[in-house]
Amino acid sequence: MLEDNLIYSLSSDPEEKDVAIIRNENIGSMCRKLESHSIPYRLIEEGDFLAGRYVPSSDRFNLVVLMFNLGLHAVPDDLRAKVEAMTEEMQPHVDAIGFYLGTCGNYEWNIPEWCRSKGYKPSAMFCDSEGNLCHDCVGVNIAGGPKYFQMEKRYPRCMYVFPAMATNYDDFMRANNKEAEAIAENLTPDMMEVLGIEPGQDGYMRWLLSLGDYKYLLRLDNGIGNENFDENLKVLERRMRLEIKDAEPGWASTQPTVDLYAKCKSFLNSTRPTSAD
Repeated sequence: MLEDNLIYSLSSDPEEKDVAIIRNENIGSMCRKLESHSIPYRLIEEGDFLAGRYVPSSDRFNLVVLMFNLGLHAVPDDLRAKVEAMTEEMQPHVDAIGFYLGTCGNYEWNIPEWCRSKGYKPSAMFCDSEGNLCHDCVGVNIAGGPKYFQMEKRYPRCMYVFPAMATNYDDFMRANNKEAEAIAENLTPDMMEVLGIEPGQDGYMRWLLSLGDYKYLLRLDNGIGNENFDENLKVLERRMRLEIKDAEPGWASTQPTVDLYAKCKSFLNSTRPTSAD
């Protein structure tokens, strides 16, 4: 869900870059977006990278991207185990790591602090301007932490929607609601009629939202990703039968995205040789 945030930073960075994508089943949308933004990249094999056979460019900023399955965020323990295990494996082959993910159910999972405690390479993840963790993809796009709680008070009964969520809504909901989807499949027509659930996944989702008295789709546009945001949001409005409401200026933010990329580059700049070396 946060690949758009990386694409945003790569597109905004004028420095020459060598972008390498580790090949797996999760890279399709990342590759398409790099191509649509005319950002060159190359594909490498995970085995080659972990065996030290990846050769970075000597004259530019090198970036290796590993994409995880979106469904991992629905099982916090699995997400944490996978990320921490891969972080350990990568240590001999990187100078720094940027974690483009939220804590996703692992409250106060501060991965850079964990890396420091292990003596690993410097790392960073999405935080607000005070250093508070952004706990999920919505939090990242509003400069989360305490601001998230402020928004919940300011905009009750709202389902928050930012561009990447509108684009990837079906994938996001399938990954986030596997248990709910299984429950819906086991409901008989009579049970659904009694509960007031319309057929299909959208019908079940509308029912869940009605239980929470949701009335609005809150439009949070920080300019990151999805040029068809308004069009996709209109589709969701019809499907969810919720009214679109615009968040006031100042709620959507690029600050965590800009800061994460800049911090990771600062780690690398501190290790670059100077002309006097």
